[in-house]
This record gives sequence, structure tokens and C-alpha cells, in this order.
Amino acid sequence: MNAFLAELGKKLAERWVSLLVVPGALFVALAAAGSALGHRHALDRRLLGLAVEELATHYDRRPVSAVLLFVAVLAAAAVAGLLARALGTVVERAWLISGPAWLTGRLVRRRKDRWTTAAERAAAGRAPAGRPAAEQAPAGRSAAAEQLAADRAALAEERNAIALTRPARATWIGDRLRGVGVRVHAQYGLDFPFAWPRLWTLLPEACRNDLIAAREALAGAATQSGWGLLYLCLGLVWWPAAGAGAALMLLGWRRGREAAANLADLTEATVDLYAADLALLLGVDLPSGHVTPAVGRQLSERFRKGA
Repeated sequence: MNAFLAELGKKLAERWVSLLVVPGALFVALAAAGSALGHRHALDRRLLGLAVEELATHYDRRPVSAVLLFVAVLAAAAVAGLLARALGTVVERAWLISGPAWLTGRLVRRRKDRWTTAAERAAAGRAPAGRPAAEQAPAGRSAAAEQLAADRAALAEERNAIALTRPARATWIGDRLRGVGVRVHAQYGLDFPFAWPRLWTLLPEACRNDLIAAREALAGAATQSGWGLLYLCLGLVWWPAAGAGAALMLLGWRRGREAAANLADLTEATVDLYAADLALLLGVDLPSGHVTPAVGRQLSERFRKGA
């Protein structure tokens, strides 16, 4: 037990240092440098060198004060890391925002209009202006059929790039994660919010770890954007920090899209692979060998328990 607790403490300490202290220490160092330089001398290396030399001289023969300063820097770094994670939570909620209507209604309507137009084109097989249509394919039935299939695939890809289902969120990330439940219900008749906790208990450890890692990747991307917000605030004092903050927010957003897509794909694949096992475990016969919408609705009624 002592060995286990020691190893656990070591891993927690390593995680604390890597997630909070290291990026927080960098932020504290840049905040101190920015405070010393200001906007006018933002990139003055000579002035920065003089400030560092003055600080080193001040604590040269004051070891106690130097230790206290080091502890204060570590504490400030940890606080900055916690603040970035808190801001990351706010960013993640903004990515997944679903209301109120007065705030998100215009964005949702815009996404719906774009998706509806793309969906109508995909259904009709019409290529947008500027794209060669099937009628413009080389002579011959086979070439025309291949061109038509290529046009339809391209149109479907354009529609899916907006959302896999009819948009109902203000952001692509929100619709991508919401679409899992919509697609699962359409395919299997399962009420995803009620079915998922039961399904989770059946998953093998490797599958769970993959899902947890995907969820942590999304949270990590949001935290990176949280750091971006902190650097934007620092930009009020030292303008180079604003550029770093904007870059961090953009990278965090890109990582967030990738993480959301990966999480949605893994979650949907998990339902595809293990929904039948869940039904069999609950004593539901599957004559077709898979979960049909009728079976899914039956299971959802049991999971809901009248809710």
C-alpha cells in the first residue's frame, strides 16, 4: 500500500508540474518581463537584461528572500495554470453553447440555411456554380456515371463539412457532438443520453481508455484557448503577448475541432459495436442479429423508466 501511494503521489506531482507549473511559470516570467518593458520598449533586450541583472543583484546575498521569491513564483504559476483551466472550461461551454435563443439564434439560423442549401444540392445532385456537372463529362455513359457519382460525393462532403445532421447549435463543435445522439437515435431508435451510461459499463478497458483520452484531448484544447485568453489580457500591458494569445486561441480551436470529431467518431463506433451486446444482456432477442429501431425504442423505454 505504501508503495502504491508513493507511486500515485509521484504521478500526481508529475501531472501537476506538467499541466500547471511549467506553462504557468512561462506565463509568470513573460508577465514580469512585460511589466518591466511595457508597450514602448516591448522588444528592448537591453532594458530586459538590465532588469534581470538588477533583480539578480538584489537577491545575490539574500538566500532566504530568494527562496521566498522562488516559492512565490511557483505559487503564481500554479494559480495561473488553474485560472487557465477555469477559462478553458468557459471556452468549452462556449464551443458547446445551445442557447439562449437571443444569443445564438442568428448563428444557428445561418448554419441551418447553409446546411439546407447544401443538403438540397446533394439530394438533387446539382453541382454549385463553377463546378463541372455530370452533363459536362466526357462522352460515354460510363464516364458520365462516374462524373455524376463524383459530383454527388463532393456535394455530400460539402454538406457534411457543415454538420452531419441538421444544425441546432451555434458552433461546428456543438453540432458534431450533438449529432452523435441524433444519428444513433435515427439508426437504432436508442435514446442516447439514457442508453450511454448502461453501455459504458459493458465496455472493455481499452475502449474506455480511448474514449477518456479523446475527452481529455477536447478539454486540453479548451485549456489551450484558456491560456490564449490569459495572454490576451497580458497584451493590455505588453503588446507581443496579444499576438501569442490570438495564436494560442486559434490553435486551441483547431485542436478542439479535431478532438470533438475524434470523440464523436469513437462514441458512435462504440454504439455500433456494443449496442447488440447491451440488448442481449438485458434479455432482448435480436432476430436480425443487430439492434433495429423497434428494439432500440423498446430499450429506451426501459432506460427512461417513465422519465
